[in-house]
Amino acid sequence: MDNVTTQRDMSSGIVGELLAAGFGDPVEVGRGGSGVVYRCREYALDRYVAVKLLLSEVRGEERELFVREQRALGRLSVHPHIVQALHVDLTPTGRPYIVMPYFARGSLDQRMRQTGPLRWPEVVSIGVKMAGALAAAHAAGMVHRDVKPGNILLTDYGEPQLSDFGIVHVGEVTTGSTPLVHGTPAFTAPEILRGATATEAADIYGLGATMFCLLTGHAPFERRSEEPLEVQLTRIAEAALPDLREYGVPDAVCMVVESAMTREPADRPASVLELGERLRDVQRETGQPVDAVVVPPSDEDVAAGTGSGSPILPAVSAGSVTTPPPPSAATKFRPPTAARTAIERTRLREILDAGGRRRVILIHGPAGFGKTTLVAQWATALEADGVPVAWLTTDHDDDNVVWFLAHLVQAIRRVRPELARELGALLEERSSDATRAVLSALIDEIHDSDQAMVLVVDDWQLVRGENTLAAMNYLLEHGCHHLRVVLVTRGREGLALTKLLVQDELIEIDTTALRFDADEATAFLVGRNDLRLAAEDVAKVRRSTEGWAAGLQLAQLSLAGRDDPAAFIDNLTGRHHMIGEYLTENVLGSLDQPLLEFLMSTSITGATCADLAAALSGRSDSQELLELVADRNLFLQRMDEDDRWFRYHGLFAGHLVRRLEHQDPDRLRQLHSRASNWFAEHDMLVEAVDHALFAADPHRAVELVGARAIELIESFRTSTFLGLMAKLPTPLTESRPRLQLCLAWAALGQERHTQFHTALDRALAALETSDVDGRAARVLRAEAALLVGLEDYALDRLEIVPDTVTEHIDDLAAPVISVSAADLLAADALNRFEYPAGRRWHRSALRHGASSGALAVQHSHCIAGLAAWEQFDIAGAERHFAVTPTVPRGADLGTRIALMSGALLGDLRYRQGRLVEAERLLRAGATLERLGGMPDVLLASYGTGARLAIALGELTDAERLLSIGAQIAEDKSLPRLAARIVNERVRANLPIPDDIRSWLAALPPYRAQDTRIRAMTAELAQDSLIRLLLAERSPATIGEACDRSEILVREIGRQARPVALVQAQLLAACCQWAAGHHEKAKSLAAPVIARCIAQGVPRLVDDAGPGIHDIVGDLVVG
Repeated sequence: MDNVTTQRDMSSGIVGELLAAGFGDPVEVGRGGSGVVYRCREYALDRYVAVKLLLSEVRGEERELFVREQRALGRLSVHPHIVQALHVDLTPTGRPYIVMPYFARGSLDQRMRQTGPLRWPEVVSIGVKMAGALAAAHAAGMVHRDVKPGNILLTDYGEPQLSDFGIVHVGEVTTGSTPLVHGTPAFTAPEILRGATATEAADIYGLGATMFCLLTGHAPFERRSEEPLEVQLTRIAEAALPDLREYGVPDAVCMVVESAMTREPADRPASVLELGERLRDVQRETGQPVDAVVVPPSDEDVAAGTGSGSPILPAVSAGSVTTPPPPSAATKFRPPTAARTAIERTRLREILDAGGRRRVILIHGPAGFGKTTLVAQWATALEADGVPVAWLTTDHDDDNVVWFLAHLVQAIRRVRPELARELGALLEERSSDATRAVLSALIDEIHDSDQAMVLVVDDWQLVRGENTLAAMNYLLEHGCHHLRVVLVTRGREGLALTKLLVQDELIEIDTTALRFDADEATAFLVGRNDLRLAAEDVAKVRRSTEGWAAGLQLAQLSLAGRDDPAAFIDNLTGRHHMIGEYLTENVLGSLDQPLLEFLMSTSITGATCADLAAALSGRSDSQELLELVADRNLFLQRMDEDDRWFRYHGLFAGHLVRRLEHQDPDRLRQLHSRASNWFAEHDMLVEAVDHALFAADPHRAVELVGARAIELIESFRTSTFLGLMAKLPTPLTESRPRLQLCLAWAALGQERHTQFHTALDRALAALETSDVDGRAARVLRAEAALLVGLEDYALDRLEIVPDTVTEHIDDLAAPVISVSAADLLAADALNRFEYPAGRRWHRSALRHGASSGALAVQHSHCIAGLAAWEQFDIAGAERHFAVTPTVPRGADLGTRIALMSGALLGDLRYRQGRLVEAERLLRAGATLERLGGMPDVLLASYGTGARLAIALGELTDAERLLSIGAQIAEDKSLPRLAARIVNERVRANLPIPDDIRSWLAALPPYRAQDTRIRAMTAELAQDSLIRLLLAERSPATIGEACDRSEILVREIGRQARPVALVQAQLLAACCQWAAGHHEKAKSLAAPVIARCIAQGVPRLVDDAGPGIHDIVGDLVVG
């Protein structure tokens, strides 16, 4: 009998067996060496399935191998990107078969042959998802060994699923036959071709080869026409990989694929998870949506019935950093309006009420478990009892710790406006190394207020930034009982909770507690939604959904209006993700097409309003439709009482967007473009940029930022600008000199010196190759020189300001930049004791800043005030320091400038003896910490601040300030600040390091210096040494102190520095008194003391040195 006849007879027999097993309409769709696959109708569930059978009855070892394959699929089939094994059985004649879903779209290989190579963003997305699938197999001890496009099927929704585990390697056992080479040669790792045992590294190679094939349309080493197999295998093992860059693939993608396909396994990524993370990094860097690598559940999760696989990181948009402008800002700081059908979770609220004064409440569970609704209900009850409740809904933008801190303070100030008055806008521009000081100040204010409050932080699982996680852990660990923190999140990752548990400071409500019990399920389904269900039916729904709130809501929507709910309820089974997908599809399937189109169009922004929805959908009745959708509980929540803004449930919106992406990706890009245009027109720049990037239009995103760059710098919104620049592709911005100079301004404002220099270098390099004309180029170079000078000024190393700054001060890009140039020139004049020149530049700053508001010239007033102080013009200094401009909302850098002038005024108030006022101002100035920006502010905040603390008897606070000041001086290489800190320690009789003491002892006599910075540094060192000499109280050391102090007076007297001379004369008087020359001491001190009293700065006298009070006493008696 010939082979064709044999196959026909065998096929006929198989069809009969399938029919006998309950499958109809069998059509052969695939055939392999040992099995055949049929598409069949499964009558029991009225669906098409794929049935894989062995070609003949099996016995012994073959049967065991087939069973292992079945088990392999069974252990992995819960993964969203691995084909499910629906069930296994034997035909009436004993032939084993596996039933799997039937996917009409076929495999990636089929799609590629029909439409050609795939776009690289889609290939990267597939790679991330397949990394998760392989990770699940590897976690179960399996190596697939045949990863290729033909073994990746496409579901009806376009999602890839890994199939064909027929030759999977499980531990020491391989399912399938044992040929020389397992798998497809073109996708097989070189070491396997050399005879090595398959390891996880082989699957990494296979996935890399698969991505190569999808990108190019052919395998990397496909077999050539009439090429012997052994020759192909040799090429695979030895030939270099073709360069993907020739196909227009971005370099970042090429590097990842190449790393996966290196010849040696040890040179590949250490695991498929690492490969997946590298691909996710590519998505972030290129502005693509970031997919999740779904990993298998832990054994503990499986045992608890909660392990359905979880992403190692949530899928987010790259570089998402959002400044919350109105109206979206308001919605971030209040809970969503409760749905009409929500029930009171009395059982859980009693747990919260019973928590007493425990500081931290953690509510965690998967999406849709009613966490936010529960906390919102409790918050309403607390507010009714007079307890302020601050609400903060976090998102991916809060990965930026600067923005998270700003949002945190804004949330608290909404309910406690008397708190954090000076910190509110400042926190947005704080750097991560200042987090502890900021949070400490906030906690102290709340504690000192002696009023309890609650802070709710919702959607915490969206935050992954290391610095933000550290900030939250610091808040949890160091908070006080006046501040109860409620964290609402999906997991406990990144939270340091052990100490809180030991201290009995933690209340935890987890998934088990959040599940609806029988009474709550009945109240929801029957009581709130009027479903006519028997108690048994309610119990079935509850069991099927495992008390999952979102599942119950989906079930309620599907049950509404059904005459016979029992049939639906009986089929309501499966794991969470399966229930969610099934119910969501049933809900959408019941909607009319126009409404479904409206939902898909408007869901891409998450939150929406009527005007935005109309722009996206083209529907003039958008307001009515939004209200209708909200009323029908179709996963749209009202965000305010006026029905202006609405927010889609995250799961629902995500499903709609994925559906749209698979059905019509071009339309999705168009919708993102429309959203970008709408946000740009409504002055919501961050959102406009985000959606331009989602639309795969980075050029528009760059244009949006470029058009507003100067405005952001002028309005001191440096954090916003830096966040936006972080989103943009570097290759599109590095060649724009104007944009890079703005980036340098923002980086300098936050003292990010590495970023500052990178931006400055790029700006200058771009000028060399750009078409900017001669004069414009000279002005831009003058601006670059100005930036260099300002950095030198901030680092206390100002020397010479280039003439180009002076020449082009009137030509610079914006008035605020011209003001900065005048400030630098005024600082330079002050540094060289050229006070008239300084006054001229101050007037220039006032002229340039006349149209920009008082804040623009605040720094100029600081410099003018310092110059007045140097000339002992106390009234003039006070007039400049006391200027208090209004800081616009969001002007983060402006807040810091205002605090700087406050710190300088605090220093003056201390000299005037107004200690209470000085303490308030200096304490606020000390919150600037590492972002002082102006060295004189640091001297005031940490030097004068410590001296004031000692005067008030607060030694611990003084030590803290001196320690912080010393660290800042070391970190920033600020000799003047270091000398001031040492001087304050000497004045207070606090210990100083031996090496510093020895260095002081070896100082030569003082000589006049040519700049104020060097003069103050040297004079502080001499002052410290003289005080140490006096403290030894020996004739020799006192004599040396007298000599040094006289030299100090003589050298300073050669310069126009009245206040420095007064301080030197008072110290010299103290030395003469210690030497027993009392009359000489009094004659030296008397006119100086009188001058200080007349000027209203008595603390200059009080702090002059040892013996000063005896001198004053003798003068008074005399």
